[in-house]
Amino acid sequence: MAFVGFLTFGFTQTVCPRPPLSFRIDQINEGYVVVHGWAYMLASWNDHPVIADLTDEPTNPVYPPIDAGGKDASFLFQSDEEGLCTNIITPKVPSTSNDGIYFPCQLFDPKTTGGNIPGSSGYTNQTGCHKSQKARDSFKSMQEYGVPNGNGGYDKAGRVYYDWEDIAASTNLAVYNSHVLNLDLLQALPLDKFNVPALGLIEEALHGATPPLSGQDLTRVIASHREPGNQWRQEATCLMHILKVGEIDTKSVGCIASDVVLYLSLVVILGVILVKFVLAVAFGWFLSWRLGNFKEGGSYKERMQRDEEIENWASEINRPADVIRPQEKPRYSTVSNPYYSVGKSKRKTLMPRVSRFTQPEPGTTHFNGNPERPVSTIWRNSPSSRYLGQSMVLGDPNGSYASLRRPSDVTPPSRPSTLSDSSGMTNTTVAVCPFPVSRYAVPQPKPDYMPFGFQLAHTICLVTCYSEGVEGLRTTLDSIATTDYPNSHKLILVIADGMITGHGNDRSTPDICVSMMENFLVSPEEVEPFSYVAIADGSKRHNMAKIYTGFYKYDDTTVDPSQQQRVPMITIAKCGTPEEANDSKPGNRGKRDSQVILMSFLQKVMFDERMTILEYEFFNNIWRITGVSADKYEIVLMVDADTKVYPDALSRLISCMVNDEEVAGLCGETKIGNKTDSWVSMIQVFEYYISHHQSKAFESIFGNVTCLPGCFCMYRIKAPKGANGHWVPILANPDIIEHYSENVVDTLHKKNLLLLGEDRYLSTLMLRTFPNRKMLFVPQAVCKTVVPDSFRVLLSQRRRWINSTIHNLFELLLVSDLCGTFCFSMQFVVFMELVGTLALPAAISFTLYLIILAILGQPAIVSLILLALILGLPAVLIVMTSRKVVYVGWMFIYLFSLPIWNFVLPTYAYWHFDDFTWGETRKVEGSGKEQNHGDKEGEFDSSKITMKRWGEYERVRKIREAQERQRRLAAQRYYNNTRFNYFPSPHLNNNNSNILSSPYSSSRPSSPPRNFLPPILPLSSFSHRESEDDGWMDDYLDNPPEPLVLPDTRLPMPRYHMEDDEKSEDWEASVIRSMETSAKPPPSDPPKSPPPELPPKEGDSEDVSKSSTEQGRTVQQEVSEDDEASTTVIPHDDDDEEDEGDHVDNNNNNNNHNDDEHTTRRSTS
Repeated sequence: MAFVGFLTFGFTQTVCPRPPLSFRIDQINEGYVVVHGWAYMLASWNDHPVIADLTDEPTNPVYPPIDAGGKDASFLFQSDEEGLCTNIITPKVPSTSNDGIYFPCQLFDPKTTGGNIPGSSGYTNQTGCHKSQKARDSFKSMQEYGVPNGNGGYDKAGRVYYDWEDIAASTNLAVYNSHVLNLDLLQALPLDKFNVPALGLIEEALHGATPPLSGQDLTRVIASHREPGNQWRQEATCLMHILKVGEIDTKSVGCIASDVVLYLSLVVILGVILVKFVLAVAFGWFLSWRLGNFKEGGSYKERMQRDEEIENWASEINRPADVIRPQEKPRYSTVSNPYYSVGKSKRKTLMPRVSRFTQPEPGTTHFNGNPERPVSTIWRNSPSSRYLGQSMVLGDPNGSYASLRRPSDVTPPSRPSTLSDSSGMTNTTVAVCPFPVSRYAVPQPKPDYMPFGFQLAHTICLVTCYSEGVEGLRTTLDSIATTDYPNSHKLILVIADGMITGHGNDRSTPDICVSMMENFLVSPEEVEPFSYVAIADGSKRHNMAKIYTGFYKYDDTTVDPSQQQRVPMITIAKCGTPEEANDSKPGNRGKRDSQVILMSFLQKVMFDERMTILEYEFFNNIWRITGVSADKYEIVLMVDADTKVYPDALSRLISCMVNDEEVAGLCGETKIGNKTDSWVSMIQVFEYYISHHQSKAFESIFGNVTCLPGCFCMYRIKAPKGANGHWVPILANPDIIEHYSENVVDTLHKKNLLLLGEDRYLSTLMLRTFPNRKMLFVPQAVCKTVVPDSFRVLLSQRRRWINSTIHNLFELLLVSDLCGTFCFSMQFVVFMELVGTLALPAAISFTLYLIILAILGQPAIVSLILLALILGLPAVLIVMTSRKVVYVGWMFIYLFSLPIWNFVLPTYAYWHFDDFTWGETRKVEGSGKEQNHGDKEGEFDSSKITMKRWGEYERVRKIREAQERQRRLAAQRYYNNTRFNYFPSPHLNNNNSNILSSPYSSSRPSSPPRNFLPPILPLSSFSHRESEDDGWMDDYLDNPPEPLVLPDTRLPMPRYHMEDDEKSEDWEASVIRSMETSAKPPPSDPPKSPPPELPPKEGDSEDVSKSSTEQGRTVQQEVSEDDEASTTVIPHDDDDEEDEGDHVDNNNNNNNHNDDEHTTRRSTS
């Protein structure tokens, strides 16, 4: 700001100081007397000494009898003290002394020439010459201090100047080194008394040179005469001393530099303003209505009608919109492309029709390759590739599966995101989810189902919340659930940042979120917390969260039952560790941590990296509730919990993503739903409007929107690369997640980026990582939100926004790959915005200064014109693009509040540059002074968090299931042996039944066989210590349970704990030992007499040994087959035999994707 002030005012004063008082030659009036080119104000000076024979008392020289007013008195003050003319004009009589007087001491009129020049004959009368020392000292005093006036002060002498027009039009004036010389005065030189150099400059001037010397600048002419013996330079210096009548009106180098800077700044600023205006208008006219325009009938009248409906919808935050459901279109309907004119003939033109922003027509590619969507190979070689070959398609709500059909050559391509391995499997193979899928899951449509004319993409709708209440959450979730995008391809993900109870709420935010769900996979009372690595410093890096999985539960009072459809929903509630259970905000780690939970999860899914238990459960829950594996999702919509999206907003954003694979991020227009609540909300209406339709519209032309607002934006998780099945991670890029999940925030710059402006910093990271991809603004995708309606909350909000904006713009300045070069680049525009943001207080101060100057009658025309353009062009933009005249009225309200926007808010933000709290924006019930959520507390213990690959978790789960089956069989056989030994059964001779044999009894019928999928064993109690490779069995092997199982009763599934695994022995040995133990009778006192033996039937002994052998083989085969099905696809290196990397490193972030320490388990088959 100080630099801008110096550049505006101080720079000019420094390099071009204000010139002394100056008078143009025609401005000299009767009150002035000119001496050697300086005008002295003598009208009020009455102290001229007495002149003999002329005056009797001191008098004023400008009046009669002297009558010197308006005359030139240079000849009265001739002096050659410096000897400049001593060797040039020499007396003919060498012994004669002239005291430096070469001309008659007489007055002459400086405005006329010719006959007004004193004659040389008056040289001898030197009465008017001021040769006395007193007279010379008095004149020097006037030169230095000015002429004394009647007020006790001094009137400074003024410089007499001529224009070049005056010089060119005269016949007696010439210029030498910016000094104006009257060459006609040489006629008063008495040549009978003085000699001048022969063929010199004076002689040329006296006798008429050809061409004439007058009317031009002699500086170059004189400098070019360098012949030996030539004294033109010395003569010119002498003439400048005795013939000077003024100076030419020129500017110094500093003044020229000041003007250059001024006009260059003016051109640049005006250029940026006009270019932004013109491009914003072009965007509004030609591109805005095409982005996301997937519907037919896009006439101008229909667009205006839709805009009016949106304005009516946005007039009130609780006003519902008509729910739009997709209408089935023809399978081959043309997809609208914002950069491609549909339906127009391809005429030949001289101008190019394509650029780097031009997208290929539907069904084609830039490289004439396969038009089908590439498929992912990420999970091809993972341990879970058997499961993740393709996400299953639900055929009915009860979980039946339908086969995917391979798209034919004439069928519009589908969007598979996974591909089976190279062993011959094609995308006709449907992998079955290893878990029971919810019976309420929304069936997946056929691949060629395109209700909007474009391929559907699976999308996660992320809603981050902190202290919102029922009304805010209900508004947001209702709007997402009732969007027209198919429910089969959207998942609502709500992440509650801690067990927080908002101000005025009667329960915590996670409880409110869970109350808006139904049809849970696991009852909310049975959900257990899981550990993960949080974005914090110190002990708070370890955090725990609960995952609630189900479907969104509507409220009939807000959504009509006829419009309610099943939408899968997952709520992640960060509950904190047991150590922080008594804290005021347990589990709170900030919004950035909530976003990183999803981003880090997507990265690990895409690269098959080690997961925390929370992420493993998250992956499984997504698959079970949607029937689609997590790697199928390509897009993330990020919405704040107080935002309401328009019914077709999601579809329009996804349309842009699908139609243009170069798009990395999008944002829609955010409208204000409480415009008239207070004057604070009213002054924000136009500010929101112009920030979208001018700033973001201009940036969208270049594909570099610098800020995607966190309340309503969309990012691409991964993008297809070519037609060979490759994908490029975008939001799941490790570089982005590594920088965004920075947990050590110890500098002012980092704190402003990561604690205050995390949403904008994410956009900055996307531009920095992918400068050649597009970040666009889609005006047709609309949402509405509630803005602060009290000035105190507005101050807190803008403090965060302004400070984070400055630091993010600093980051963008370092991105050299943005489009354009030098002044014609986005980097230069970013620099201009940075300077403009820093200079906001100075700008409004200078504006008031210009207005005051204009009122006082000294207007700065150029600055006022610039100010008028800055403030007036937005009104023209509104009229030319949207034609919403009502926003012109909002603009005047905004203009009246400019001192608040440009002075109060920035000054407050700069004064609180070190405040990193959210202040009044989010208030929590019962909390004291808010602390920075990035502060360090304690030390992080990485051993509390276990990390494995998904396939390893699955191997553990399957081994446990096999162990459980083995335990059941052993327990059942142990019970049968005991019962049949002492309590013979009448069914022993039934040969048609399924029998279990023992050494001590005959066969008996078993319970009817049951075919069922064993329930999932949650990995909720994994050990917090290092696990051993051979620790698979539970403590029941060491302490067998009592055989209390009824023959026909299914045992309940117990929960397993990692602590038991760590204490257990090798699985194979334990299984064998359990089998041997189960074959022996229970320990008891031997009977006094042996029990009577039953007569053995033929083949009993053979059946017993066969049954025992086959039973052990069956169990081992089950384990081997299950393990092979899910965990032995990839052979691992021998170096990974020892498991030393199951825990998080203290010094690494949770997004570390280097799996050097990652190990495999010992084969169990």
